[in-house]
Amino acid sequence: MLGNLSDEETNNLILYLSENIRKGLIGRSVVESQLFPVTHYISTACYILYLQGFQNRILKEIVKKIQPEEIGRRSKTLGSYLNQLAFHSIAMLYLHGRAQHINDMKFKMNKGEKLKEPIENEEKIAETKFMLDFWKRLSPNYRNDKKLTADDGGNIIQILSDKQLDKIKDDFIVIKDKSIMNELKKTSALLTNQNFLSQAECRAGIFEHGPYTIDNSKELIFFKEFQFLYSGESLGGIEVSDFIDHLKTSVKSPISNLIFGFSLKNMEEVKFNDWGTSFFKPPDYTLNINKIAIWTKDYTHPKDFRAPDKLGEVIPLKFEILKELQDYAQKSLNELYLKMAKWNFMKKLMTGTNVYTNFLALYAAYAGIENEFNWKWVLDILENKQNNDMVNVKDVLNYIEKLKVFPHGAHPFLARYFRTKKSRKTDPTLYYIQR
Repeated sequence: MLGNLSDEETNNLILYLSENIRKGLIGRSVVESQLFPVTHYISTACYILYLQGFQNRILKEIVKKIQPEEIGRRSKTLGSYLNQLAFHSIAMLYLHGRAQHINDMKFKMNKGEKLKEPIENEEKIAETKFMLDFWKRLSPNYRNDKKLTADDGGNIIQILSDKQLDKIKDDFIVIKDKSIMNELKKTSALLTNQNFLSQAECRAGIFEHGPYTIDNSKELIFFKEFQFLYSGESLGGIEVSDFIDHLKTSVKSPISNLIFGFSLKNMEEVKFNDWGTSFFKPPDYTLNINKIAIWTKDYTHPKDFRAPDKLGEVIPLKFEILKELQDYAQKSLNELYLKMAKWNFMKKLMTGTNVYTNFLALYAAYAGIENEFNWKWVLDILENKQNNDMVNVKDVLNYIEKLKVFPHGAHPFLARYFRTKKSRKTDPTLYYIQR
């Protein structure tokens, strides 16, 4: 039964994730941008996921149709809808929302206020156990090494089987023409910029994984994937994006996703964190590329996937498509920037909040129930109208205002990440169960 964790096991997972997430955050560059209130929208999203019961409601319906183990297995493919970043976010964002609430309650207590209810009631404790158990069963069935995190698995993200690698190995081509390499680097750079802007300056549509070897070669292979390119088509018949109108640019991509494969020689190190970000030694891996390949994924609806062999078709592409993708990325980037620069604060904030909450629509798609939820609740927040049953509009608006008193809208609990190791061991950043 999902959620059947002891307090001790739950607390061990909370401590583990507190340190795992801290390592990722401390090693990350500043997330705030000139265009989007990134920290503010993340804090808002975490509140919705936890205290509004948003994540609990959706996942409880999902597990009636499909178990987390199977979601993990169905994602072991190039160009998957869900990946290590999406899996890690299930635990990280929920626990951040929980920590925000606990921190708020403790602040009230320290001011001498008498709480009307426990800091964490039994219902919320059970919910937290359910979330952690869901995540605990999800990630190991996605990763080849059966580990919970990349951090725990030696900073690698290997998900493809030898059979899958063998099937695509002949798609790799030795690169002798420097002009092709230049086109590839330009395409990757433009798509990265376009993706960051379209996803409110986060990595939601970019994922990197590896390293792999094929046929005992000394070369290391890694993959870089770009999702959510606007081609005018829905993702495998999944139509949950009407409210994300800014993604529907006048220019269209020739494909809805792109996968680069790089075979690298003479590399000292190829590592990955749990957000699917790569780190290389030497740092400019492009100087060590020997072979490359490019593909797109034929988007079968994920409810129709069956592991391990029916996970959608990976289609090789010719290098000529790079020019088309560059044109799309540049024109889309220009159009998005001009559009977004005119948005007010709330439009920008809710665009980011949407990315960090409605990613659960992809989980719902694996269960085939994505159309059973009203994903357009974001519009209700912008219009201050209660036309949905997903969130309480008034409460969300009040929380957004509350966060404005803090620099960049960053919830003060985040300061707990910067305490000493000794303090964090006895009192984890994300708080032990509160009884």
